[in-house]
Formats: sequence, structure tokens, C-alpha cells
Amino acid sequence: MCAIFGVIGKVDKKKFENALNLMARGDDEIKILEFKEGIFGFKRLAIENVSISNQPFCKDGVVIVFNGEIYNYKDLIKKYGLNIKTEVEVIFYLWKKFGIDFVKLLDGMFAIAIFDKKLYLFRDEFGKKPLFFSDNIFSSEIKPILEFKEKKLNFIAVSEYLAYNSSIAPNTIYEGIYKLPAGCFYDGSIKRWHDFCRIENNGLKNAEEEVEKLLIKSIEKRKHGEVEIGSLLSGGVDSSLIVALSGVKKTFSIGYEGYENYDERKWARIVAKKFNTIHTEVEMKKEDFFDNFDYVLDRMGEPIADSSFFAANFLAKHIPLKVVFSGEGSDELFLGYRKYKEFWEFLDAKLPNKAWLKKYLERHYEDIKEWEIFRRFFSNEDVFRGINETFFQRQINKILRKNARIVDYKRFLKGWRSFDFTYFDLKVWLGEVLLSKLDRMFMAQNIEARSPFLDRNLVNFVFSLPEEIRGIEKKIIKNIALKYLPKEIVYRRKKGFAIPFFEWLKKENELRLIIDINRKTKIFNEEYLKEILKTGHKRYKQHIWTLYLFSRFLKKEFL
Repeated sequence: MCAIFGVIGKVDKKKFENALNLMARGDDEIKILEFKEGIFGFKRLAIENVSISNQPFCKDGVVIVFNGEIYNYKDLIKKYGLNIKTEVEVIFYLWKKFGIDFVKLLDGMFAIAIFDKKLYLFRDEFGKKPLFFSDNIFSSEIKPILEFKEKKLNFIAVSEYLAYNSSIAPNTIYEGIYKLPAGCFYDGSIKRWHDFCRIENNGLKNAEEEVEKLLIKSIEKRKHGEVEIGSLLSGGVDSSLIVALSGVKKTFSIGYEGYENYDERKWARIVAKKFNTIHTEVEMKKEDFFDNFDYVLDRMGEPIADSSFFAANFLAKHIPLKVVFSGEGSDELFLGYRKYKEFWEFLDAKLPNKAWLKKYLERHYEDIKEWEIFRRFFSNEDVFRGINETFFQRQINKILRKNARIVDYKRFLKGWRSFDFTYFDLKVWLGEVLLSKLDRMFMAQNIEARSPFLDRNLVNFVFSLPEEIRGIEKKIIKNIALKYLPKEIVYRRKKGFAIPFFEWLKKENELRLIIDINRKTKIFNEEYLKEILKTGHKRYKQHIWTLYLFSRFLKKEFL
């Protein structure tokens, strides 16, 4: 896993080199290639073909830099009878033979830049590897691009951030800087090369058996490389099942002294003992949270309001490996979050007098998500708009006033009933938040995180399942896990990968910063801010975190 950066056109090499070095990812090797039309840079984390160094790659007038892993590159070498050894050479050969369609042959996680008379950019179907661009510049992180661009807030992205904890591709928080959406390529405009589809398989015989086979295959293909692989282990069913199926020898978990509601270490110990792993536990304290805050915010590149970024960063600092497995994706594929069950119940709900109830609701407004959900239902609107929706549109309008923008959620709804939950959250919650966390926090420590549940073949199979067979509350995964794991692990109540941020912010009287920063920037409605802060965690816990993180971002980047 690496960092890639490039500029088409004339640029001072020293300025380019300084911008490239702003990225804290891939410190095994740094190389820069100047060519007639521009300059490409590459920072390497050596995992595959460790002894071979051939990026940026240049041949026959084609220049390529690539970040990621192509799991099937050896199969492609064999299929086409190629006398080559590396992933980037495979990319070059396929590009010359198939052009744009080459990307459809790749199985992996990747961000690819190709110059062949003009610039082409490609990103994997999940968005596991980041790729930002602006005019004639591309990069694995926003920071190098900012060396060539003026900082200016993008208020479309600010509204998206309030709604979904992150800007949504192609937007970033900065006007004029874009991120390539997952499954897309860029050749002067953004175009899609892949999207997930739903074609139901009514002849399916044994879904659990097939899911188990596909998950095992996914893990096996992700074990390739020349370095040792470990696994993150929360003690939940997903990470525990990966440990069981992968046979890794080293596992890692994190906890918080004095906050049992957030601490899962006792469950992780049970799994580590069962599979006899060398298990490392890390304990994060309030001081660690505040001491590392600016560093984590810097590595985010733009504000992403998921507190688990801080836990991931702290844990990654204590992992002495280059590759780890992680359990992301299972909850979204198999509807593991409790909220999915609540949304499921709206799918076929019938209720007379909806219009009357809508009027009653409007006369008794409450500034809470539950009120908004029922308003949507009574109004025959889309009830589900993402598992991580925080500020709904009425709140965005209230807090941003003239700077508020309409958040386009409809593009992530396909009319697939409960499979809309999965499609939406693959694109937004996973694609923009959780996968960003895995990439940015672990790559900052030169660690690659791999997610076996997010495998193209497995996800395609899930989208083919009849709704009643897939079900909710991860019944398929839990039935598979019972073969390998104790019942107390399989059926224990799910916890999110969160930290006691609200308690820590209150103890340090940090929430006042939200008002202080807003008085300097005047972005938010102060009256509404005070209402949110006064009510606190009873109603607005995630709202407060979203506002606090954004305030720290504004202070760091604009004040």
C-alpha cells in the first residue's frame, strides 16, 4: 500500500517533492518520475514483491502509478501468458490490450493513475483506496493538493457532513477539490465502471454454505503478500469469525479504563484464548484522546465525524505488523445494526389516516430523529436515508441558514426494499466513513487493513439473495459462526467501535469551543447551537461530536 501523487503540466520539482512528503503513508521508498507532460510521485509500503521497485512505471509513452492490492494479478499473468512479475506491469499490459475496460478484470482494492496522452484515474468498487483530484492534480490525500489550491469551504459538503459525518464523493470539504467516487473512473469527467445490482436468485439452495465458502475464499486471497498478517479483534461475531477462519497468530484490541460500556476487551480475550493467538491489548485514556487530536484530524484530511478514528489511530500505533484483517461490512451486508430492524418494520407498515397524523405531527414538532422518521412515513417519503444520518434536512436548514444546501440522498436509493439499506450504506457509511478510517488511520502508521467481508463476489451474492433468506440481525453470519465460536460471542449484544468522547469533552469543558469558534466564523446559528449543547447527550450526542470535530477543523485550517 502506497501514496500516489501527480501533476500534469509544469511544476517546480522541489515544491512537488515537498507536497509528496506531506503524506504519512508508505515510507519504505520514495520515487519521483519526471516526463514530458508532467511529474508522478510514489511512496511505497512494501508488501508484495518487496525486493522489486518499479513505480512510477513508464513504458511506451504510458506512465502509471498505483496504490493498492490486485489479488488476482498472478492469475492474470498466467491467463495471458505474460513474462512479468508485478501488479503494475499487469495493469500496463491490460491497459494496452483492453483500454478503459481493463479495470473490470481487476480483483482488489486500488487507486490507479495512468497518463496515456491524457490523465485517467480509477478507483475500486468499494472505495477502499482514496483518490483525490483537482484540475491537473491527483493524490492519495488532500494535503498535497492544497499546496497548489486556495482553501475555500464547500457548503454542499458541509451540509453532507452534517447529515452523514463526511462529505460525499465527488465532493470534499474544500471547494474545487474532488474525490473520485467508488467504482468510477475519470478521463476529464467522472464516469462509472462498476455498480452493484440486484438480480434475485430464486433457485438458491443453501445460502449459509455459499456465504461461508465465499468468505473463506475472500480471506485466502487477502492472505497474499510477503509479510505477516494479524487481525483486529473486538470480540464481536465478525472480527472473531475472521480470526477463526484465517488462522492468524496475532490479534489486537482496545479498551478504556473506567468505561465498561465502551470496553470489549473481555470478549476479545475469550476469542484469543480459544484460538491461541498472541493477543495485544491497548488501553486508551482521556489524555491519549486529547494529545493525539490534532494528529488524527490532520491525517483525516477533512473532517469525518466518527469517534472511532481516534481509537483506530491509537490502536494502530501499537501494531508491529504491516497488514491486519478487519471485520467491516458484515453489519451492512446482513443487516446487523438494531436500527435496521426498526426501518424494516416500516417497509410493509399500513396505517389509515396518514394525512391527519401528518398534520398532527406538524403541530407538535420535536427536534428529534424519531419525529422526523414518522413525519416521513406519514408523508409517504423515503423513511430510510442512511444508518448514520445525524442532522436531518430541517436541522441542517436551521443550523446553517443561508449556507444550507439540499443533501441529495435519493441517488443511493434503488427501490430494492431492505437491500436499499445495504446499497446506501455501502456507498455512504462504509464508503465515506468506515473505509476512510481503515485507510487513513492505519496507513498513517504504515499498516494496510484488509476487509474480507467486502469482497466483490460475496457482496454480489448477498445482493442476489431473496429478502426472507437474507433476513435481518445477521442470522446467516451467526449460523455460520456457531460452527467456530462460543454462543456467548455469537449472540452477545452488539457494540459499536466507539469511545467515551462525550464524557471526556465534558470533563475538560471542551464543548465551549463550539460557540467560541462559531463567533469567529459565524457559520452556524448560535441560538440553535446553544439549544443543542444545553440538551446534550440525551438527544444530540452525535450532533455535538459532529459540531465539535468541525470546530476543531475550522480552528486548525481557517483561523
